[in-house]
Amino acid sequence: MSDVTFRNESDGAPFEMTAAKAARVLDDIRAWASSNSFEHVVFWRDQGDAQKFWVQLGDERLNYWIHESTFTDGLHEQVEAQMDFARGAQRRSTAGFGRFDK
Repeated sequence: MSDVTFRNESDGAPFEMTAAKAARVLDDIRAWASSNSFEHVVFWRDQGDAQKFWVQLGDERLNYWIHESTFTDGLHEQVEAQMDFARGAQRRSTAGFGRFDK
């Protein structure tokens, strides 16, 4: 099963996603990551805009974010599509198009 972590942008320190409804979302993300061959997924939180969790798939940080409410509201039915969009951003970045997405 893939590892899903949350980190603060300012210092890289990990933090726990403690929202009661987040468990199902996190399980779905782990399953998605495993089926898409990503050993780890990291969500980065910037204190200046704490509602956005910026996505890192494997070793690549992306110009793509998922809103905090996806976790706090337990929106597990949306998370597969969100992760597919993140994978699309990762492919664009790998292909050299990431500079146009900023």
